[in-house]
Parts: sequence; structure tokens; C-alpha cells
Amino acid sequence: MQPAAASIHTAGRLPMIDNPASSATTKEKVEFQPITPVSLREMVLTRLREAILRGNLLPGQRLTETLLSRQMQVAQNVVREALQELEFQGFVVRVPNKGTFITDYSLEDINQIYRFRMELEGLAVQLAREAGRPNGEDLESLEQAWDGMKAGAEAGDFWAFSRSDLEFHETLWRMSGNRCVEKALRAVATPQFAYVLIRSFRHTRLNLPAIAHQHREIINKVKTAEPSACREFLEEMTRDFWRQIRENVAAPE
Repeated sequence: MQPAAASIHTAGRLPMIDNPASSATTKEKVEFQPITPVSLREMVLTRLREAILRGNLLPGQRLTETLLSRQMQVAQNVVREALQELEFQGFVVRVPNKGTFITDYSLEDINQIYRFRMELEGLAVQLAREAGRPNGEDLESLEQAWDGMKAGAEAGDFWAFSRSDLEFHETLWRMSGNRCVEKALRAVATPQFAYVLIRSFRHTRLNLPAIAHQHREIINKVKTAEPSACREFLEEMTRDFWRQIRENVAAPE
């Protein structure tokens, strides 16, 4: 009689199961990236910001902490902290004794933002090139964002396109290595992206494939161009994009 060595009850242990794919010659090491905890504040911040960018919350609309707290089922202080961050980013304004409102920019406001952004973003890429950047991680982020822009342009998905566009420029700002420059650009440029999105979310007349192509040229420039030439190129591209905004987004219907 043969011993019941293959029984799953033998010695209280499960049998070893051969996996042909796990041999020494074919086995590969699997690595997982760490999971980063996300705070309630960040979750509320993300929801509100995306609602603004999608046009679900409109310029001039009032936001009530108690209502948002009840709808999202979080403490009111969590909502307050998220609104404070949105205020810093320029998405909302707090009016004493009146409340918090979605920022409502005029065309002149956006014109001033673009002029400031053009100078500061040009400085950011100049600083990056002077520091020998982009590095490998920078290029990976730029390429990933550009892939998203290209896919959004091909699908006619302006929301996906703009989200990747913002990620692209955020990478340029980080590349500067100057936290003051990065913070200033986040404060003025992020709401400008919101302005364009809110007015173009359902139907855009912007040439998305052409804009994506311009960003491919930016990647090529920041890899090889001299700092001053890189700055001039980005400033010219921003100037051209603002012209398109005036003609296709900010122009009256």
C-alpha cells in the first residue's frame, strides 16, 4: 500500500505545487511600488478641483463648508483645509462676511496671468537647462504627460488633454529646482488652465493635435538647446497659445 503522501491533510500541510513558469531560468523578480496614503483633505481637494476643471462648479458659484461636509461625509475642518489650498492655487476666493466662491476671471485678468506666466515659465526652463536638466526622471514624466496629450487630442477628449497638459508644465516647473518659481507658477498658471477648461470643456475650437506637436518640440528643445534659446522658445510658444485662447476661447460667441 502506497503512503498517502499527496493527501492535502498529511501533516497538516498543503502539497507543493510545481509551477513551470517559476523555474530558476524563467522566474522573474516582481517589484511593487509603495502605496502612498492619501489624506481626507487631499481627497476632498481633488474632488473639488476636478469639479471646477470639469465645469461642474462654475465661476462665481458659492461653496458652503457645511453643505460640502455633509455631502462628502467628512468633518467640516477637512473641507475648510481643502478650500484654503484651493484658494492658494487660485481656484477659489474668500470674501469676508460673504463666503467662498469659485474664482471668476475677466479676460484682462487672464491676459495678465499669461504675460506673467510667459516670463516665469521661460525662467523655469532656463534654470533647468543651466542645472543640466532634464534628467531621466524628468524626461519620463514629460513623455508620459505628452502621451496623455496625444491620446486626448486623438480622442477629442479635452479634459484628458488638459489634465496631461498641466502635468507636462508642472514637470517643467519642478525641473527649475527653484521652489519659489514652482510655487508662483502653480499659483497663477493652474487657475489659467481652469479658465480655459471651464470655457471649452464641452466644445473646444482649439487645434489639440497642433498643440500636442508643439509640446513634442518643447521636449526636444529642453534636451539639447542652450538655456537662453530654450527660454525664448517657450516664451514664443506661450505667446502663440495665448493668441489661440483669445481667438477661440475668450472671444464672444
